[in-house]
Amino acid sequence: MLAKETLPQVSETTVREVCPSNAKALRSFVALERSWIGSNPLFISETDADVIKRLSGRSEFFSEMEHTLFVASSGGREVARCAALVNLKYQKDKNERVGFIGYFAALPGEQLGVRALFERSEAWLKDRGVDRIIAPFNGAAILGAGTRSAAYDEDPMFPFGWQPPYYTEYLVASGYKPTYPFWYYTIGFRSDSYQAVKSRASENKKVLVRPINKKLWTKDLEIFRVLFNECFRDEWEFHPQTSGEFHEFFDPIKPVLDPRQMLIGEVEGQPAGFCLGMPDWNPLFRSFKGKLGPIQVVRLMLGAKRYRRAGLLGIGALPAYRGTGVAQCLAIALYSRYEELGLKEAFYYPVNENNTRSRSFAESMGGTGRVLAHCYDKRAR
Repeated sequence: MLAKETLPQVSETTVREVCPSNAKALRSFVALERSWIGSNPLFISETDADVIKRLSGRSEFFSEMEHTLFVASSGGREVARCAALVNLKYQKDKNERVGFIGYFAALPGEQLGVRALFERSEAWLKDRGVDRIIAPFNGAAILGAGTRSAAYDEDPMFPFGWQPPYYTEYLVASGYKPTYPFWYYTIGFRSDSYQAVKSRASENKKVLVRPINKKLWTKDLEIFRVLFNECFRDEWEFHPQTSGEFHEFFDPIKPVLDPRQMLIGEVEGQPAGFCLGMPDWNPLFRSFKGKLGPIQVVRLMLGAKRYRRAGLLGIGALPAYRGTGVAQCLAIALYSRYEELGLKEAFYYPVNENNTRSRSFAESMGGTGRVLAHCYDKRAR
């Protein structure tokens, strides 16, 4: 008598919804990515407390955000997670029923689990009237957008993290298209092009560049916010930031902020442009492993001024002042600070591929660029 043929076991894939108001479940959700890929030496964990504040709905950024969390399991273990988000402020500004999938993380080799996770998230978003989905996008660009899509063996620049190559594979396999490339430029301070721009900026007497004044923090941060909103209004990933959101983002870094890396450009006494630089604090935050208690705060205070890399994270000039050289003066003021600190080069990042003005500006300073990250999108079905 022949034995019965043993059929292969197929692991059951399930997706459960996690209520953001469940504190214990939320802490577990936040820790998942670190447990999955935290052993990679290039991985940087976001600060748990910050992510919990946002996803619990207590953040200013979530004041008009509808969201929920999903975790996929396969074979009795958790294999993927994400948040589905609808930012009503973003929708109003862009006049589009767009939604986001953010805070995505997963183990490798879990295509079925990730596919089920995305399908459940997409259905949730479609039920709320969304007809297009952008991923990965954490609800607001300033909170994180995109995933690394090249140079996986290189250390990312703060405030951006490292993601494994299979994240992009999961997105493509789930029908998402790499619609939004982000360019990263390197500016060498010894190049002839950079030196020529530096010379022109030094001769410009119309533009006054000044650092943000910490003693007038509220006033100057508001000036900076207005400039930021106006200059970035046409960028696809940005919508106007409120005063509360700006303070939530910048107030925590005020104690370690170098004012000469947060600049305001003036023409005839009027604010005309802004520039924001960032040191590469990723080595510090990598060592924190998601924690930011008293010990980590002391280490941040002591180590914030010691860094080997830095870059220009954002720059803009009001339309009325384009052609005055305000952007040149702002960029050179920032890069001159880095030269003083002994750096030989700095980044100019990230730049939307279709922002030809910004890309040309980076290239005018001798910048060499490459695409290192993408956001993806698809139509909701």
